[in-house]
Amino acid sequence: MFSTVPRSLLCCTNVIVPNRALAFALTKCPFLENPNLQCREYHEVTGNIVCPNVVRGIDHLRDPRLNKGLAFTLEERQALGIHGLLAAKFKSQEEQLDICRISIDRYEDNLNKYLYLVELQDRNEKLFFRLLAENVEKYLPIVYTPTVGLACQRFGLIYRRPRGLFITINDKGHIFNILKNWPEPDVRAIVFTDGERILGLGDLGAYGMGIPVGKLSLYTALAGIKPHQCLPITLDVGTDNQDLLEDPLYIGLRQKRVRGKEYDEFIDEFMEACVQRYGQNTLLQFEDFALGNAGRLLNKYRNKYCTFNDDIQGTASVAVAGLMAAVRVTKRKLSENIYLFLGAGSASNGIANLTVAAMVAEGLSVRQARDRVYMFDVDGLLSTRREGGVPEHAQNFGKDIEPEKDFEKCVAKIKPSCLIGCSTVGGAFTPNVLRQMAQNTERPVIFALSNPTSKAECTAQDAYDHTEGRCVFASGSPFPPVQYNGKEYHTGQGNNSYIFPGVALGVIATATHHIPETMFLTAARTLANYVSEEDLSIGRIYPSLAEVKEVSVSIAIEVAKMAYDEGLASVYPEPKDLAKHVENQMYNYFYESAMPVVWDWKPEEKFNVKPIQPVPKNI
Repeated sequence: MFSTVPRSLLCCTNVIVPNRALAFALTKCPFLENPNLQCREYHEVTGNIVCPNVVRGIDHLRDPRLNKGLAFTLEERQALGIHGLLAAKFKSQEEQLDICRISIDRYEDNLNKYLYLVELQDRNEKLFFRLLAENVEKYLPIVYTPTVGLACQRFGLIYRRPRGLFITINDKGHIFNILKNWPEPDVRAIVFTDGERILGLGDLGAYGMGIPVGKLSLYTALAGIKPHQCLPITLDVGTDNQDLLEDPLYIGLRQKRVRGKEYDEFIDEFMEACVQRYGQNTLLQFEDFALGNAGRLLNKYRNKYCTFNDDIQGTASVAVAGLMAAVRVTKRKLSENIYLFLGAGSASNGIANLTVAAMVAEGLSVRQARDRVYMFDVDGLLSTRREGGVPEHAQNFGKDIEPEKDFEKCVAKIKPSCLIGCSTVGGAFTPNVLRQMAQNTERPVIFALSNPTSKAECTAQDAYDHTEGRCVFASGSPFPPVQYNGKEYHTGQGNNSYIFPGVALGVIATATHHIPETMFLTAARTLANYVSEEDLSIGRIYPSLAEVKEVSVSIAIEVAKMAYDEGLASVYPEPKDLAKHVENQMYNYFYESAMPVVWDWKPEEKFNVKPIQPVPKNI
């Protein structure tokens, strides 16, 4: 009986005890014996609506969702019983933001800056998200690429407290029970990884948790998705990284990766458990799965769940948006380009397939569009004549041509006008390759999309130097401004953060039940339309990251429109003002009053009330 009593009841000193056994148990309660122990845990506030009669005054300082630091007013401090627990000075949120900026700037190492931001999120959620949302260009490289890659590599060292769920292969058969342990019932978006292909760093196992945590931070900072609706999850099935298996700081299972039937059954159970716990419209985002699983799992689940793979579809959408914007510089339609991909993995295939869809929209047939796309992987040009043929996942882009293992010769022979790198091989676009691209066309398009920066196929400076400044360049990680021939260029970063937060917001706002490929083409067009002539004049084919919040909202609105047009939305009736409906779903970064709402009643009417009569004895 003792175990069935809520802990909050056991910790209440004036509880009415229903029987002697429970009374005895209460006398042994450590929280009664030692009043200095906390009766409740931190981070207990759940949902979007806080019930004021279950939140103590001290919770406003301990819970990051409620904490405002020195911004609590005198009235709030006195009413909540926290007066004296804070220094006498009152500081607005704006003043606190200035202090945060100064504090971060004191750190020279980006990993230390990352840790500062993590700790800020742990103590003051609104301050963290407002700081990030209002300083996107400055702090996005800290919470996301490239610094998040280093954070993942050092995850065992910097691990502080749980943020998200770790579900292991040993929990197979009990995944739903683990999801029930997450205290937040209103989850709308889950980003999950098995850690096998973290950025361009490879298999990081359980250390990969930094990626879903970082992605969901951007959900909130860039698209206003409420943080309590987001859940990061790592699916720990082991690791084949021998260094991690021998790492004393490693926090995951010390075993080789589980594969095959057992792995597939584990993923099946996970997907089913998520919708059982949170509903069929829960957004399930695959993140950093390896080539052997990424494409096939997306194809397996895309028509059964509300799901997408950001490495395939998000990367494709942002890359195609860049190609669409580049049309205004090159004066060539998408369907007039020849495309050569270095790398034939999930990212390359995702970009290629969406580019084909865009060319079909311009009037080509699917076959004609695919004929304009070539791929080169570790075994050379994707030719049906090469030994081993074309990998199954890239069958659409194999060509009946002579095999070739020299990438420079391929660039010279095929003469692509667009060169797209998704290889994670740093420096693969050599000076000779870049000079050949400059010979192939007047305005070559060169995308070095691999992350982190060390894995980029070339730098922005190299691209300009070896194409006589004529290239249209974009990268996956940020590069400093380029100086060429007396002019400064600010190259574009083809960052998925332009795409996935807005898509997620539109999907969540309309409770969309499936995400078709065309939704990412819609997102790409919306992003491309945001690129200004001023952006293009300085070499940038993406808008400034400072505009990414506006871009995200615009994408969300267009995605929402498409959801209703295609019959994919589940929120009915359809809102009359869709833009207002989307904005109403968004998180408020600003401090709100901690005081309960009070109101007056109108005066009672006057009546002649009779005196109370004694109760007759015979009743």
